[in-house]
Amino acid sequence: MEFTYEIISESNINIRYVYGGEWFTFDLFYRDQQWVLHPFDASLIRNRDMSRLVIADLLQHRPFQVMLAKEGIILSELSTSISLAQQEVEYEELPHPRLDRRSGRLWDDEPFPPAPSIDIDRLIQENELEDLIRIEIELIETRQQVYNQILHRMFMAELGPADPEFQKIQQIVKFYGEAKTKLLGIG
Repeated sequence: MEFTYEIISESNINIRYVYGGEWFTFDLFYRDQQWVLHPFDASLIRNRDMSRLVIADLLQHRPFQVMLAKEGIILSELSTSISLAQQEVEYEELPHPRLDRRSGRLWDDEPFPPAPSIDIDRLIQENELEDLIRIEIELIETRQQVYNQILHRMFMAELGPADPEFQKIQQIVKFYGEAKTKLLGIG
């Protein structure tokens, strides 16, 4: 088998593909109303020419195309984080939070803002149930994106699916995806 994939959530799919006898890992994620294919292997990110070759081959691979169709992803609308054009284009770095191992808190340039105090009466008066569900889904999607970025950062630090911490973060992403699915079911 030269192609496998795992659906982590509604907005994240892990892909493994054999090219030249070697396995390469990709992350297919939904961001800003678009599906983006991103190489998860540091060797591909460092070597743009090789990355272009592997991605171009993957895009022509029929099982990959079938997987896209099954998941409702249109091949012609798929974007890649690495330009397939021959000219050198800088990779758009995603903002990556950092985990402070001592406190267990996530940091970006600033720590996450404290949770705002909520006026429950006002929340109830100004929102229908559908609005509350939509707000909750947006919060879940934001958290899921944070943990996807943590996974990406861990992978760039050469930790992967065999690492126990990596697996736990993957589970968190999956749990958020399941929660989102359940909320969509009641909405």
